[in-house]
Amino acid sequence: MSHTTSASRRRLLVACAATLALPGAVRAQSDGNTLRWGYIGSGRSPALPSGWALAHGQLPRELQALGITTIRTHAFPNGPDLNEALLAGALDVGIYGDTPAVVARSRSPSSVLIGIETSGMNAWLLTPRDGVKAVAELRGRKVGVAVGSYMHRYLLGTLKQAGVLGQVSVVYLLGKDAEPALERGDLAGYAAQIELGPLLASKGYPVIDEAAKHPTLRGSSVIVATDKALDRWPALPAAWHRARGAALQAIRRDPAAYHAFHARTTGFPLAAVQASYPLEQFPDQPFPATGLQLLAHTKAFLLEQKLVRQDFDLTQWRGADRTLAKG
Repeated sequence: MSHTTSASRRRLLVACAATLALPGAVRAQSDGNTLRWGYIGSGRSPALPSGWALAHGQLPRELQALGITTIRTHAFPNGPDLNEALLAGALDVGIYGDTPAVVARSRSPSSVLIGIETSGMNAWLLTPRDGVKAVAELRGRKVGVAVGSYMHRYLLGTLKQAGVLGQVSVVYLLGKDAEPALERGDLAGYAAQIELGPLLASKGYPVIDEAAKHPTLRGSSVIVATDKALDRWPALPAAWHRARGAALQAIRRDPAAYHAFHARTTGFPLAAVQASYPLEQFPDQPFPATGLQLLAHTKAFLLEQKLVRQDFDLTQWRGADRTLAKG
């Protein structure tokens, strides 16, 4: 496991350097009117409620009042990639999984949790078509996952519950490479994220477990901002949540329109998007109680497994008095 983590870190540092070299990112870094937003995905723009708010104008209108005239979005394949860019000062806001966000906060106090975008995300543990039938049968075998992601935490948690943690070889593999690896039989299993999990299941890859069966192993997507961004735009969290709230009202009025927008934005089939994003996963409040409970479980598990070494107070990370009280 330590070898995998070390190799992954080297890859992430290279990815971060490439991000910083992008001309648009460099120009945005020195422009006080530009907000730089990192998100996870292969689409050209973000999805989720904040993505809807961007695409339909609610977010640009709110941010314009703060003096933000340009929003630059940058897609990342995985949370640790986004972490490195955020910690390097190449982003102002990030929306991504709870696990890498907790890891980033444990490394540096420079990020502030300003909201929870989704809460209760599922993950799917799939096998080759003639693969094992139960998690315990993965003992001595190889399982892939995007290391450092919320799916990684789910995988370790379900392996622990099955009594085989430490007896399974966990290897780094991004979602785009999962299907070929399962088809060839290179892996005994793959822990897949939202959208990808239902898509692979629809192609006949059996699901032997999922996070929905383990309430404390479900994931969240969080919204974080840097200290520097909040110093520049103190009212940013309040403006963001007004825009997100307006987007949620539109989404709840027409869920079919939202799912169609999400499918167009991400390129995933509509059925996979519908299976991944029931609207109850989109909280109306910035800090819903269930979302905070999931974050607490995430932090406790990562500390227990020594995947993070520095504990911190979730209330202080929220910075609620500093952020949502303004604007």
